[in-house]
Amino acid sequence: MVENHMGGVLGQELHVTVGVTPSQGDLLRGTTALCEGRVGENSVWAVLHREGRRLFPDELFADVFADSGRRSVPPSIVATVMVLQKLNGLSDREAVEAFCFDARWKYACGGLDFDYPGFAHTVLVDMRARLARSGGGFLTRPRSTTRWRPWTRSR
Repeated sequence: MVENHMGGVLGQELHVTVGVTPSQGDLLRGTTALCEGRVGENSVWAVLHREGRRLFPDELFADVFADSGRRSVPPSIVATVMVLQKLNGLSDREAVEAFCFDARWKYACGGLDFDYPGFAHTVLVDMRARLARSGGGFLTRPRSTTRWRPWTRSR
């Protein structure tokens, strides 16, 4: 087994509970006030901001997390970052850096506050591993609310 930069052991099953995305940020500190009116209404940023909680509800990912343990980065945030990462052709490190420093990424993740904490790039690695171990059942199953399946590859 190999240790990562935070002292954790890669490949070891850690007990992590599902995090919960904040429902409303401070209007003076939030990215919503900055981004609304500045990003196009039909831009990926605005669509993910409006529809992200419906597309990626935290509860959808509950079966890939433990019932007790430390809190994870909310999966809806990780899922949104992974979509933006793919669309922008970024590495894990570049995607996390964009989330930390580009207000549009935090806006797309639900209008998070500017000072909402970043996370290690290994969170993206861990989420992909959890999704792969889950068998992908809920990832490819069509949902009644949408036909868009961000985790499947288009051909």
